[in-house]
Amino acid sequence: MRWSRSIGLAALLLAPAVQAHDTWFEWQPGAGRAEFLIGSGNRFPLYEGGVGGNSLDKSGCRGGDGKSVALAFRRHVRNATLLRADAENGPALTCWAQLQPFDVELSPQLVEVYFREIRPSAEVVAAWHALRAQGLPFRERYVKSARFDGAGVTAPQPVGTALDVVRLTPTAAPRVNDKASFQLLRDGEPFADFPVELVNENSPIGLWTRTDKDGRISPRLPLPGRWLLRGTELRLSTSDATRWESRFIAYSFDVVAP
Repeated sequence: MRWSRSIGLAALLLAPAVQAHDTWFEWQPGAGRAEFLIGSGNRFPLYEGGVGGNSLDKSGCRGGDGKSVALAFRRHVRNATLLRADAENGPALTCWAQLQPFDVELSPQLVEVYFREIRPSAEVVAAWHALRAQGLPFRERYVKSARFDGAGVTAPQPVGTALDVVRLTPTAAPRVNDKASFQLLRDGEPFADFPVELVNENSPIGLWTRTDKDGRISPRLPLPGRWLLRGTELRLSTSDATRWESRFIAYSFDVVAP
């Protein structure tokens, strides 16, 4: 999640809101078994903290043969966490991770920043204003999901995380200026009218859009390199109307230069 520099620093120093940053994968080239970094950051592609080995609720990788292999914790490195898959060709893998639920309480000032960065619905904003008028705090339980599709992945399939992204076209890695098609899934079903942002590793400017009635977006991808598709679903808890539940998705993929 992107924060202004001043409020972002305050969040890092004063509140557990830093936990709400996006969490994403990065493939690590090299010989031997496939290795990946996973971590959280203020703004893709810079990591600011790793993921604890016991915080993974579900994770794995899958190759073209459709077989899944485990992702194993190796060590913390470079403000991130290094994971290893029992496979050799990282660019041919789809990998995923869903973290354990985490509870957080945000100050009203940080809620304003949070809302600017996730673009919740008008109904969510109104519900928060009503709770705040009653003197109630912003208490949230969130679940973060991350997914990586290597440049060699063709015809990606769902992986079963709470929020997921499936590239529909092209079947192989997109090339610069391709108009790609992605489908957002919530609990395995198309997620309509969901705001998402696409961020390239070499540009500070994100591309915002919303999914259509079938949960799809069809952006043109003008820059090569690594991209992140990020989005956050925020809603009132179904068991306690004074608390919030959210789910994050951070989908990293490559766009190939012409």
